[in-house]
Amino acid sequence: KQWYQRRVRGFFKDDIRTMFSVFVLLVVLSPKALASNETCESTYLDDPVAAKHGDFVIGGLFQIGNLREYRIGQPAYCDTYKIKEYNVQKAIVLRGIVEQQSIRFQRDFNKTLGYELYDSCGSTAVTARASARLAKNPNVVGVSSVDFKEHIARSAGITSPYQIPTFVYLYNDDELMIESKYPTVFSMIDTEVNEAEITIQFLKKMGFKYMDIWYHKFSKEMAEHIYNSYVKQVGCGRIEDVTYSSHLHKIGQKYNETKGSPSQVQLILQNSGSTTRKILSEMVNNLRFRDKIYVFGISNGRKSYQDGYAEIVAQAGDNTLIFPEAELLNIKLDQTSAYLNRDWKNEERRDPIDDIYINVQDYRCPKGVSSSKDCALTSWLPYMVGGVNMIIEALHDTLSKAEDVKESCMMDFRKSIFKKIVNESNTLSIELEENIVFNYTMENKTVNSGYGFSAYQTRTKSYGIIGRGFYNRMDVENESLLQEISRYNKTCSSECKPGTHRLWGKSVLYLPCCWTCEDCKLNSYSIEKDSNVCDACTVDLTSNDNNTGCVPPPKIYAKYNGTSFVVVASGSAMGTFFVIVFGVMVMSYEKRPVIKASDPGYLYSLLVGLLIGYPTAIIPMLKPSTQSCNMEYYAFVVFSTLISTNLLYKCVKVYDIFAAAKNFEPPVLGKFFKTIGHPLFNIFILSVTAIILTVDTFTGTGAGWGFREFQKMPHESWFLMCYGIEKKSMALAMAIPTTAFFLTLILAFQMRNFPHNFKESLNIFCATFVVIFCSAMFLASYSYSAPEVRSFLRGIVLLLTSTAFLFSIFLPKIYFVFASNQTIEEEREVIKERVRRFSNVDQPPPSPRPSTTTIGNRLSVTTYN
Repeated sequence: KQWYQRRVRGFFKDDIRTMFSVFVLLVVLSPKALASNETCESTYLDDPVAAKHGDFVIGGLFQIGNLREYRIGQPAYCDTYKIKEYNVQKAIVLRGIVEQQSIRFQRDFNKTLGYELYDSCGSTAVTARASARLAKNPNVVGVSSVDFKEHIARSAGITSPYQIPTFVYLYNDDELMIESKYPTVFSMIDTEVNEAEITIQFLKKMGFKYMDIWYHKFSKEMAEHIYNSYVKQVGCGRIEDVTYSSHLHKIGQKYNETKGSPSQVQLILQNSGSTTRKILSEMVNNLRFRDKIYVFGISNGRKSYQDGYAEIVAQAGDNTLIFPEAELLNIKLDQTSAYLNRDWKNEERRDPIDDIYINVQDYRCPKGVSSSKDCALTSWLPYMVGGVNMIIEALHDTLSKAEDVKESCMMDFRKSIFKKIVNESNTLSIELEENIVFNYTMENKTVNSGYGFSAYQTRTKSYGIIGRGFYNRMDVENESLLQEISRYNKTCSSECKPGTHRLWGKSVLYLPCCWTCEDCKLNSYSIEKDSNVCDACTVDLTSNDNNTGCVPPPKIYAKYNGTSFVVVASGSAMGTFFVIVFGVMVMSYEKRPVIKASDPGYLYSLLVGLLIGYPTAIIPMLKPSTQSCNMEYYAFVVFSTLISTNLLYKCVKVYDIFAAAKNFEPPVLGKFFKTIGHPLFNIFILSVTAIILTVDTFTGTGAGWGFREFQKMPHESWFLMCYGIEKKSMALAMAIPTTAFFLTLILAFQMRNFPHNFKESLNIFCATFVVIFCSAMFLASYSYSAPEVRSFLRGIVLLLTSTAFLFSIFLPKIYFVFASNQTIEEEREVIKERVRRFSNVDQPPPSPRPSTTTIGNRLSVTTYN
């Protein structure tokens, strides 16, 4: 009762699928049903295809034929027209193993082994009836479960409550390994999820992230697990069911739908080697695949298939074939093969299975003299052989310790056998054939031996073992081969580094495996690899140089190593040098008539102004600040005022002198300038300028009125700049120099033909015209210039203005001093003669004016004083 509550009721309470099995089990095992069954006609469905009595019996379920539909008045039967010959092989091999091992048991324990094998006919009902018959037999100590996926759970659901060790070898899932439902079921292969995890461990080790998966319907769970748990998490790809050859068109159709390039890694999870070859041929010949990496599943990746696959892809570029090598799947059972390939017509027919196998040999493996052909072993035969031997070895070990378990209690006896099989603390060895030993460990009632991965490269025609994969790790055995395969591009795309993002074509409708990496645009960033989009910086920040983060916008000004700074600084230094040189030369040759005629006080005033102008040109190129902007502004106003007013003073003085000679009215300012004299004139002008600058400073917008940070648009750089040049108050400070320059230009133009000191008035006119023209161009373009250009413009204008005055006024005098060989007296006579000729040309004698001397003496005195 306790066993029933713990096992049977707990097993069935959540499994609706097995309710029919329970019904069949009760019917078959009930005495009434047994009594009525004896009166019914026995059919092929009721009888085993092979049976032999023994003290211990090994059962087996194989889908050999197909259930024939019921006809009225006729019993159901299995149609052997389309026999599953590979399952016939398994049945005969199981029988042969039991007969061979029975000899050992008879010798060791005086016990015999028997077998009871059934054809499930591909029917759920037939599978349930056969499983119930095995459960009814008290001598059954183990069952090789049916290999048809949909019927495994039905069979195991019937044998497990009777504690019969039952193994599966073609299909496994997590549900079958639930102890409360199937307490004595064990598996020769891992669950599909764990097999998928083994493949994932390999893909991770290789670094493959982008792949297309083509699967058989029986491998759907494995394929979807790889795709959802790995591919979609780390990369992208495609997945499609290509179970049969008629599905090959789906491959090209999938690429047409997704509008992407085929991935370099193609994962093929097929159950059929022939279908896999057709898939490869479709990819290579029709879809023109080149330079691919083909990774096969455990079913279609057998080493024996390697030559056929390599032949197809050999002409398709540099390809790599990767095979998962499960040990049992690639074992060659030579003795078993020889046993199966005997001429079965000459063998003693003991069971119906013998007649069935004879038909298989005639159809699949003809034995003619001219055409001899051996039947190839079914791929999963080693798994079935291993499972049968594991039960037999556990039975032998249990009988060796019979004192621990009483044989009379078959439930406990079967449980003891099962525990020895699934003992996770031991590594057991099972002999499959002579010289073939299979070592295995169990984990969660499953053989956990993992499987190896090998690679075949068409380029080098070389084969090698990469390592061994488990569901939780990958052990690499050949690091060099791993690196050799890893040299392939793991995707048609590059890894997008931080600061970039993936960019797909506009025609892509599905997440493809191909993209390009595009730098994040200005004011956006990405901090992770393979970002799909770049994030935007806030309005007060901009992206850094590599677009991996946001930083405050830079503050731009003329750099000390920039071209503009070097030009202005060099011009300022050279100009200052020439000002000093010319000043020294003026002092040295002050007594020369050419210097005295220009008035040394006037020349010194100009030199002081130029000594302010040239250094001021470099101030705009320094890092702007309130102090530098104010310094530039004050120096520029003083420079302009000093130069312009002294030029005006000189022009008025010359004009006043020659007005008497030419008998025209001198300027009104002449009397004012004569009254105060040149030194007081300069002091007066500079004092007025200082007052204007003081008023302008304290009536502005504050202490920092001359400096600001300017930004055109959000995110863009800040420009450090001086903005006094744009203020309306600057017009007041520049009123005096502007007026002086224009008056000087007018007077100098009128005096352009005066012979005074080698036409000095013409030089003044030219210099003033250049200054006014440059200033006009400067003012017209300054407001429209980029902020980073404005400082350079201010510096250049100061350089051009200073240079125009320096060379137009001083260079002719210096040249005459060094180029002339005349003495001072001769030089004086030359100047007097030129003035005399200018005064007497076509002019009547002037009327004498009050308080004046003769024009000759006046000219002489005025000119040299």
